[in-house]
Amino acid sequence: MECALWDAPRCKIVSLNLVLSLGALVSCGQTTASTETVFLEPSSERFEADKAWEELKGYFDLFYAYSDRMDFDIEAALDATQSRAINTTSKEEFRQEVARFGHIFGDPHIVVGPLADTDFNVVPSSSDLRIRYVSGEYVVEDVRARSAADKANIRPGFILKTIDQTAVEAGVSNIFAGLVVDPTARQRSHAATLLANGKRVGDRGLVFDNGVSVTLPNPRVFARSLQEQPALSVSYQQDIAIIRIHNSLGENDTIKAFDAAMIQTADATRIMLDLRETPGGGNTEVARSIMGHFVTSDRPNQTHTVPSLEREFTVPRKFTEFVLPRAPYRASSGTVVLGSYWTSSMGEGIVIGLDGAADMHVIASDMGDLLGGVSNYTLNASGIRLDIPSETLSHIDGTPREEFLADTPLRSANRDASGGDPALNAALLYLQSLQKSP
Repeated sequence: MECALWDAPRCKIVSLNLVLSLGALVSCGQTTASTETVFLEPSSERFEADKAWEELKGYFDLFYAYSDRMDFDIEAALDATQSRAINTTSKEEFRQEVARFGHIFGDPHIVVGPLADTDFNVVPSSSDLRIRYVSGEYVVEDVRARSAADKANIRPGFILKTIDQTAVEAGVSNIFAGLVVDPTARQRSHAATLLANGKRVGDRGLVFDNGVSVTLPNPRVFARSLQEQPALSVSYQQDIAIIRIHNSLGENDTIKAFDAAMIQTADATRIMLDLRETPGGGNTEVARSIMGHFVTSDRPNQTHTVPSLEREFTVPRKFTEFVLPRAPYRASSGTVVLGSYWTSSMGEGIVIGLDGAADMHVIASDMGDLLGGVSNYTLNASGIRLDIPSETLSHIDGTPREEFLADTPLRSANRDASGGDPALNAALLYLQSLQKSP
């Protein structure tokens, strides 16, 4: 996940303001979407659910940056959650109610932790399937390359019918029961994706309408196996160099590794930058170091808006971030960048940043759609660790990051219906067409 550039200094101010009114502490360290924690329930203190709710709602009302962009009744959902949450008798029971509320936003940047084994896997980090609700059906939209689902030959276009012997529609309805009367297509898609990727412990039994029935291992197993990879890899298809980032956008060593890759590929006629395996977030230093190789002057790459400042102080704040040149330089006219559902948070920021700052050609499906820049708060009354988008992010042309459309848009970017690699194939065709141009 992304921690906003202003978080560190402002955290001190926010904590002073809110300790007086809410009795809470704020933590704004840079984290990733794959953070693994275990909830420990204190046994000696008396839990006061009403105070826990007051504290949490105060944070949500002040800091959640997307309240005015949702397509459902947030206040009604808050009221419904409150009626259940204030009747809980333990911190963990309270956290579970709040976590269910968090799912209705369809945004993996909202995490209500610390997480337990009975929580859903964090998507897209610990996932291998993306499900889309289309015309009353739950359709596989993409499959993570080399994952268990990929090896089981699950393909885009399959219609998911049951998960662990429960109809998908019933599982989706259970997630939203009592909170949303008629879930939107976006909410249904997110809920079905959570269900298809399972809880943090255990396998998944999936049945599709074409008769395919499989039991898949937990996608966390595959996600953890990728942690042993180097920061990136370089390969070639003829004179086209392919630089693949291996979910390392949060590791500062990636800066040196990418610098070395740019030197290594200096003689390549064209470059393909593959960000389709970057679901775990990252930090802006790594992001700006990568983008800097493709600009020759200071260039704007992303616009930030901080709603909480206007809410708290009546003083709005909006600013544009710049990327600065870094040697060696590579002309963006001979490059493409690839994105997929497993390009999320900071990966999404790099894709739209390269489009805006370097005018690089983008080939991608709908990406992770993780909203905004996230901040992390620890709440005293409940022990909840709340990750929440506290600022909105947009392309320099004003397009919200989550609504960005690629130059070459794809329905699926990792696998197609026949098991091929649609983004790679589209990129090769595009780069080869440049070579043939006069």
